[in-house]
Amino acid sequence: MPESKFTPGPWGVLHDPNAPRFRRIGSTGKQLAIVSSSRISLAEIDANAELMADAPRMLEVLRALHDFALPLRHIGLPEASAQALADARALLEKHGG
Repeated sequence: MPESKFTPGPWGVLHDPNAPRFRRIGSTGKQLAIVSSSRISLAEIDANAELMADAPRMLEVLRALHDFALPLRHIGLPEASAQALADARALLEKHGG
């Protein structure tokens, strides 16, 4: 698996009172991204920003689920579970860490 290239977590969402439709995603004093749009609702802006901020944690959880599920891959639905594990492995290999 490749070494991680992304900014380590935790990431968070910063609300700027001077820019109410902007959500900044950041970590340890670093701005990583901005979510903003005049065409979508504030609730959707918030949801998108939270999803992005949770990316490092989701990667950790995906890795744990993948490793936990490996022994179960032959039970029940072998083709579906094999595909799910292959998809998870592909994402883990793509993003490393």
